[in-house]
Amino acid sequence: MNLHPPEKWRKLSGMPEGASSWSITGYRELAQRWLDCKASLGKHPEANDFVAVWLRERVRAFAIETGQIEGLYTLRRGVTEQLLAEGFAGVAASHTLESVNDETLRGLLQDQEAAYDMMFDDVASGRPLSAYMAKSWHQLLTRHQATVTGINLQGQRVQVRFETKGRWKIRPNNPRRLDGVVHEYCPPELVADEMERFFSLAGEIRQQDYPVNVEAAWLHHRFVRTHPFQDGNGRVSRLLMAWAFVKRGLPPPVITAQEKPEYIDALEAADAGDLRAFSDHIGYLALATLNSSARLAERVLAGRLERPHGNGGRQIGPNYYPPAE
Repeated sequence: MNLHPPEKWRKLSGMPEGASSWSITGYRELAQRWLDCKASLGKHPEANDFVAVWLRERVRAFAIETGQIEGLYTLRRGVTEQLLAEGFAGVAASHTLESVNDETLRGLLQDQEAAYDMMFDDVASGRPLSAYMAKSWHQLLTRHQATVTGINLQGQRVQVRFETKGRWKIRPNNPRRLDGVVHEYCPPELVADEMERFFSLAGEIRQQDYPVNVEAAWLHHRFVRTHPFQDGNGRVSRLLMAWAFVKRGLPPPVITAQEKPEYIDALEAADAGDLRAFSDHIGYLALATLNSSARLAERVLAGRLERPHGNGGRQIGPNYYPPAE
């Protein structure tokens, strides 16, 4: 007997009442510390470059984890820290549990990093969020993804060619979970109108200066709940989440595959009408990221241009020293 009612699609809704008070305690003050450090770093090129290396590693982490969450690959334990420090050039099929083809794995990781950079450039240009922007991110994110999972007439899962990269979906994509619950997403014929409404609401929300975690949660949840693309909706929604932070000059949180159960639980709470649960989840992850970034910047400004890497290597000034064999 299925105890869970089917997840019915609902038209997009705006920000819930009272959401302006959903800030995370201490975040605003810590954000100001980070922004003050950024301003000071601009006067110290060597220190600025040192922090820039750290921030590039956060981008790589975002790129790695967004694909792992979607199940595109599963990196072996310990590989992530190596890739963060050394980049994606040396990534190989043996680094994954599934033995994903070298070229495909490298392409997915590089595309996900490039899409983040595209989002960052869009912020720097001052362009408002738009359907064109989301489609451009999607086309780049999925460039090395050849297939998506579909259901045939016999109800079996099959791999079908990914033909709508950078375009709204043309067929329903309602998944059935292992417990039998069906998530009903926006019908294809309504996607264009719903996404027009999404970007209109996003522009209004941007003008109202909600706490960053609240705006990020709304963008992420409302987009992924609509599911306008054939596949890749989660990856685009996490870029939208990051956009809210980058727009304010703040480092976005990195949601890891290890944290996926808690992340999905918070998303499902938002599906049930509790957007605050998801907003808090994003907010506390962002607080941890911001704390690490601000503390590093303050140490660097004090002249300590040295830090360890998770893989056992070390960054000293502009130089990276890999772990001893």
